[in-house]
Amino acid sequence: MENATSFGKQADIYAAARPTYPTALFDWIAQNSPAHNRVWDVGTGTGQAARSLAHLFTHVHATDIDKYQIQQARSTEQTPDNITYKVAPAHQSALEDNSVDAITVALALHWFDVSKFWSEISRIARPNALFIAWAYHDLLTDEDITSVILGPIRERIAPYWSEGNRLSWRGYPIEEVGMPFIPITTPHFSIRVSWTPQQILKFVSSWSAHQRARLDGHEDSLKKIEDEALSRLDHRPRRIIMPLKTLAGRVLP
Repeated sequence: MENATSFGKQADIYAAARPTYPTALFDWIAQNSPAHNRVWDVGTGTGQAARSLAHLFTHVHATDIDKYQIQQARSTEQTPDNITYKVAPAHQSALEDNSVDAITVALALHWFDVSKFWSEISRIARPNALFIAWAYHDLLTDEDITSVILGPIRERIAPYWSEGNRLSWRGYPIEEVGMPFIPITTPHFSIRVSWTPQQILKFVSSWSAHQRARLDGHEDSLKKIEDEALSRLDHRPRRIIMPLKTLAGRVLP
């Protein structure tokens, strides 16, 4: 759980650098939920997913174990009134039994005690509630960005990725996470952005492994990679595609 709370140390960077998720994803969630009264967004971080869900559900209950992330989420401008933010671990929602139509987890399932989490979902879910978790890792973009920024930085921080991160890269296989719900196949969703090299570097700096590498004495070498990249690359925006890996299920009564 140490990694789960490490993002609070750079919650402002996380909020500024992380991309929003595709509208099509949230439309699919709404279409496949039995009702739209309440959704629980677990591991909400700085609330990117919660704010999108607030347009489709009457109420969003958004929780995170890290108080700094929750503080950042609450301070975000134009936060909808129908979001309740709470500091809580994933297996302690403080919600009533049979009270939630959908449960969403954006880029956080790998930090949870999943056996306790599945039990909590079973308790609070209404009949036929939707569960969905998603993650992303790959950045598909121009070759010069890959060779000058992504390749060298990934090589430097490779030892600092947790096994949880690697689980998310594998797409949360059911046999590994033990999801007890009826599996649902989702459409293919992707984040699509247009970022300058500076924005890409800001995003990369929000990775947990990047933070851990900096704290372990690699700050200067990472800064050298960044400075060299900015000196070699032009500053025009580049198209970036980040495919989402999803795990979804139907919670039967």
